[in-house]
Amino acid sequence: MLLKKKKEETSEDLSGIETSQPQDSSIKIKLQDGKTCEKILTIEVAQDRISKEYESFYNSIAPRAKVPGFRPGKIPRDVLVMHYEKNANDSVLEALLSESLPKALREKDLSPLTTPEIKDIQFAKEKLTYKAHIEIRPKVKLSRVAGLSAKKEKPGAKPEDIEKALKQTQEMHAQYKAVEGRAAKLGDFVITDYVCTVDGKEMEKRNDDWIELKEEEYLKGFSAQLVGASVGDEKNVQISFPQDMADKRAAGKTAVFKMKIKEIKEKIIPELNDDLAKQAGEYKDLSDLKKKLTEDLEKQDAVAKEAAFEQELLNELVKHNKIDLPSGLLQRRAEYLMDQARQRFLQQGGTDEVFDKEKEKMQKEFETEARRQIHIAFLLDEIADTQKIKAEEADLGTKYEALSQQYRQPKETIEKYYKEHKEARETLLDQVRNEKVIEFLKQHAKK
Repeated sequence: MLLKKKKEETSEDLSGIETSQPQDSSIKIKLQDGKTCEKILTIEVAQDRISKEYESFYNSIAPRAKVPGFRPGKIPRDVLVMHYEKNANDSVLEALLSESLPKALREKDLSPLTTPEIKDIQFAKEKLTYKAHIEIRPKVKLSRVAGLSAKKEKPGAKPEDIEKALKQTQEMHAQYKAVEGRAAKLGDFVITDYVCTVDGKEMEKRNDDWIELKEEEYLKGFSAQLVGASVGDEKNVQISFPQDMADKRAAGKTAVFKMKIKEIKEKIIPELNDDLAKQAGEYKDLSDLKKKLTEDLEKQDAVAKEAAFEQELLNELVKHNKIDLPSGLLQRRAEYLMDQARQRFLQQGGTDEVFDKEKEKMQKEFETEARRQIHIAFLLDEIADTQKIKAEEADLGTKYEALSQQYRQPKETIEKYYKEHKEARETLLDQVRNEKVIEFLKQHAKK
């Protein structure tokens, strides 16, 4: 995990500049402080190591290299160098960077939070020097963990929510009766075949589509043009598409829906009584239905209130425990949140073009949320460390049970998945540990 702390971490205690030559004499390393949560490694690779890497490269390609006038494996070294020098330079540089940077990190006991940024490369056959900018964990000094103040509201089901749930039950068991002897009116459903055209070009074609006639609708004025229609009628419904609609081919343009009314249905809402309750499920009567709905709403509200309490508690934790945060990690997290939002928007039918227009407005929001998430992650990690809070196997068993119910999969299937996917298991362990830390905060919160 990015934020996972090593058992012993000494790199954050380093200050100023430190130069050393490790046991491997082929590299020299200089360590100095950079900006907030940053160390800068200056790494120098000696000539003899560079020469060995060039030798290794040419030896590896010699048997298969192709040069006009020479058979593979019989090409003189100077000719080989003349034809493959650029390839050699690229390959040797890549190999030396890949080898020397991990050595330097181990030597200085540094654990990068993100991929190190390589700068100022100076490379020749005599010497390689470069700088590696390393983002490290911030120093976390906990100021206040116990006695945090957060309001916890008492859960319950509101009468209006119970009423809404009952109406939804009625809606779910509504019946649709074919209309006879009258034209369509608001509240009806018309079943129609239609072709939608914009600028004379077909945009959409559907058969047996159900359209509810209502006053409030996305395409304003659509239903009004169908009120009064009868079965068998052919209607041309003309509307203007909104400027902000996802499909830019039609945005802001006038569309014509050529429609044939095949059927008109009237929505019949059942009465709220004992018969409906029995039809809705395993309920004795209406009173039993109301009781069960009330219990379900109370459980949902309890979960929501608990989540709100946790968030307020974490906000208080952030407020009372200030730390410096790595800028690169913040940027990457904000970009991740932005990308997730984009994917959700596209899945809902939006376009990249529309999203990009709103991107600037959302940027600040994602940066703020990224800062909050990373701040909390470091604090929870430090509290777990200082309070010796760990996720045990027994905790995982409980979590597997909860995931089993959530995903409606056998517990054994869930457990097998995490045993076979080490990284997912590590993430789950961190999640369980964080949940235990939050419980610790709740237990020690101000009453």
